[in-house]
Amino acid sequence: MNFQKEFSLDPSFSYLNAGTMSLSPNVVIRAVAAHREEYEKNPSHGLLTAWQRLWELQKELAKFFEANPNDLFLRTNITYAMNDFLFALELPKASEILVSSLEYGAIVNICRHKADLEGHSITTLPVPLRDVSEAKILESFEQAITSKTKLAVFSHVATNCGLVFPIEKMAEIARAKGVVLAIDGAHGVGSLPLSFKNTKVDFYGANLHKWMLGPKGTGFGWVAPSVKKQLKPKFAGWTSYDVQPLFQVFSDPWACRWMISSTHDFSDFYAVHETLEFWRKIGQEKIMARQVELKNYLKMAVAKKTGWKLLSEFPAAMDGPMLAFALPDAVEKKGFDLIFALRAEHRLQISMVQVEGKWSMRFAPHIYNSEEEIDLAANILARL
Repeated sequence: MNFQKEFSLDPSFSYLNAGTMSLSPNVVIRAVAAHREEYEKNPSHGLLTAWQRLWELQKELAKFFEANPNDLFLRTNITYAMNDFLFALELPKASEILVSSLEYGAIVNICRHKADLEGHSITTLPVPLRDVSEAKILESFEQAITSKTKLAVFSHVATNCGLVFPIEKMAEIARAKGVVLAIDGAHGVGSLPLSFKNTKVDFYGANLHKWMLGPKGTGFGWVAPSVKKQLKPKFAGWTSYDVQPLFQVFSDPWACRWMISSTHDFSDFYAVHETLEFWRKIGQEKIMARQVELKNYLKMAVAKKTGWKLLSEFPAAMDGPMLAFALPDAVEKKGFDLIFALRAEHRLQISMVQVEGKWSMRFAPHIYNSEEEIDLAANILARL
């Protein structure tokens, strides 16, 4: 199926970086513009009617992911969602926070800041990419948990290499040991099937502007009901104490407390409806199958043309949507600046990431890409 007609594409530019932000379908872009134009005609009315619209959107989002809308809260991205959850979570004094060596730097810094402010410690679980397996990760995860470990923060999909963590089996281990498991799902939503109906994780944060193809600046957090009693929000606003009728359209007190109640133009959030409609119209299986096709084609094409070593060589169940390649020394020395050079000189957008202490090139194709586009990119990289 040709998905490219659904997007406004520049044929002179190759965008292979859905892992940072995806392109959005035309229907979503038009919806954002229409909602913003409507809002600007009367911003006061737009604001006063926003809360009902947001609650309806939250219910639609919950239905899509088989969740209870009362367990969701909307945020502009996962960094905000993780901040609000992690700082609301009350831990015993001198607790230990467990993270992996593959975690996203900003999320690790949230954990570090919480540890610094509250007197906790952080332990890093090394996850070597060579000969990785689900069994090894589960064994090392269980062994890393001590009597002081009260919180574990792990990715669903590692941002630098695409490794998929076995989060449900990790959640079983964490729950048996009394550890709260918070999942950074920035790269999970839209690249992997996701349902909160029977999940055992305690928190899942997500962006909608990566693999879901949604409006920029949209995301959410999901909290297991059993964990809510451990949360004391550190943010405050209109819904912190006596709630005005305007905000009571969020019928559940917890959901109301966690809503965005500040003055805001929510046009981007309104267009999440069109995003979900896009997925329902085309079908999740077709979209994700095309993602896999393009990823596998890119794996073959780049390896064949460049001879670079693939770092994302994982078992099928742990093979996510992104690929990282090791670089020759002369190319690796260019580091992060290679992003800008390839964009300026070759009209190619990729990402540079750190994998085990060295700069590597990360690719994240999506349904708006094509095999021809990937071939062109591989030829450009071969000349480096």
